[in-house]
Amino acid sequence: MSKRKLLELVQKGLVAGWDDPRMPTLCGVRRRGYTAEALKMFCYRIGVSKRDQLMDIQLLEWCVRQDLNARANRYMVVQDPVKLTITT
Repeated sequence: MSKRKLLELVQKGLVAGWDDPRMPTLCGVRRRGYTAEALKMFCYRIGVSKRDQLMDIQLLEWCVRQDLNARANRYMVVQDPVKLTITT
């Protein structure tokens, strides 16, 4: 999206501001929970080019998964257990 269209969304009050999580800005992406390291990894992977290019969103998601795999613990839990009686 162009800055002109994003500015229009902010001025009309359709979003809370430039850092609204729905905005495709760095502040908005950070408020969605993406870590700075994941964004840096994504920027490193796509590189710099003088030509316009389209990047698949899956690359960003992969970078986020790689970053979270290294830093976040995973736990398995049963949220709504069912009582079970075993009779023999």
